[in-house]
Amino acid sequence: MTARFLALALSLVLASPAAAETASLWVMSYNIRYDNPNDAPDWRARRGPMADQIRFVGPDVLGVQEALPPMVEDLDAALPGYDHYGVGRDDGAGEGETTTVFYRADRFERLAAQTHWCSPTPDRPSKAYDAALPRTFTRVVLRDRRSGTLIDIRNAHLDHVGAVSRERCARQILDLPAWPDAALITLGDFNSGPADPPHRLLTAPGAPYVDARAAAATRFGPEGTFNDFQPRPRAGQGAIDFLFVDRRLAVRRFATLTDTTAAGVISDHFPIVAELSQPAPQSEPR
Repeated sequence: MTARFLALALSLVLASPAAAETASLWVMSYNIRYDNPNDAPDWRARRGPMADQIRFVGPDVLGVQEALPPMVEDLDAALPGYDHYGVGRDDGAGEGETTTVFYRADRFERLAAQTHWCSPTPDRPSKAYDAALPRTFTRVVLRDRRSGTLIDIRNAHLDHVGAVSRERCARQILDLPAWPDAALITLGDFNSGPADPPHRLLTAPGAPYVDARAAAATRFGPEGTFNDFQPRPRAGQGAIDFLFVDRRLAVRRFATLTDTTAAGVISDHFPIVAELSQPAPQSEPR
């Protein structure tokens, strides 16, 4: 074994999530594409490779979008060690797509979980403004059992048609008060880019967030995240999936993952993942 190989192997070990897990928080956002039997590949061909991909990354927190309840059940069965929360957008229970949040059960205690509809009646199933479909964001508050650190996660899927709906939903996320002493993380499919109102609202001076892609010390992969079931981002389209993180968090690394399988790409969006360093606890663990 050459000295060069040993140095490379050591660098990979030191850079791995496992080596940094006590000081890091790995967060992943994934629009997994709803179960459409006309897709090629369809969900039955995609779910195994998707679970393999997620297990390989090993995120501490994973937010998925377009996840129908049976798809959540498939992922739950394939991802041992994770708990999750999310409800169907159509009825607040088992009907319609969810914005489910998965999290490592051994690492986190769940303090709160709720679904907000992007509308003037956020506590019940509803569609508002110019949205084509009901839209939700899921809010989960977690306490890190290791450090006592609190994180307040919002996982969103904004409307693909309604610009007013997208802006109002981003404002709704921004206006929802943070859990006391918690670091904020908002992620998801925003169906809009960095120049559009949702991104501008969440990262404006005085807002609590930075865009993890822009703030990362190291970045890998393309900017574009929508691939339309092709092995590369759609030509001419930039990012529409984002991780917005509390300004107190350092973003060590950010990647857009473009893995493919023999059957093709795993979803019509590429997932994004970031390694964050956590703030010190600001109060006694609860």
